This record gives sequence, C-alpha cells and structure tokens, in this order.
Amino acid sequence: MEILPNPPDVLLGASCSLSSEEMRRRLADWRKLRERAIDIERLDEGVLLRLAPDEPMDAVARLVALESECCGFYRFTIGVSGEQRTLTIEAGPGNAAAAFALAGLD
Repeated sequence: MEILPNPPDVLLGASCSLSSEEMRRRLADWRKLRERAIDIERLDEGVLLRLAPDEPMDAVARLVALESECCGFYRFTIGVSGEQRTLTIEAGPGNAAAAFALAGLD
C-alpha cells in the first residue's frame, strides 16, 4: 500500500465546498488521522482505518461531521467494539477513488 503525501485535489475538489486553504487544513487533519491508524485496508467501495484503542473518538466524530458538511457524498461509519476502533470511508458505488484520496491512498 502506497501512501501519498497529499491526496489529489482533482478527486477531492470536484464536489467540495471548502476554499483551497480550508481544504489544505482539512486534508492535513485527515493525514494526521491516517498516520495514527494502526492499519489501513482497501475495500471495494472505500477504506477501513483501524485505530488505536486510545484514539479519541470524539475528535474522529468531529472530523467526520465537518467533512460531511462540505462533501456530502462521503459515507462514514465509526465503529467501537471493546478496544477496537474503526472508521470506514466510502463514497458510493464506483467512487472508491474518492475515499482512497481522502485517506491518502493512490
């Protein structure tokens, strides 16, 4: 799995309502979350991030809520089961590339 330093703006900017500066800051927040992930798995329609048991899920939920406001095509699923913490990012059928881009995958 190759991780890109910054997701391609073309995939993310198409439907996004953020300014370029806001997008830069938001992508930095996503990059920080990705870097803290203990595992990243590509799915048919998106990405699954496995997070550490001590990951502050309130901060993850806040990031998801902010992203949902500007890019409503993403679907996020936060999972908490015992010490397992996950975040699934999907962008709908045939749009896995957008989820990969948000997670910093090519």
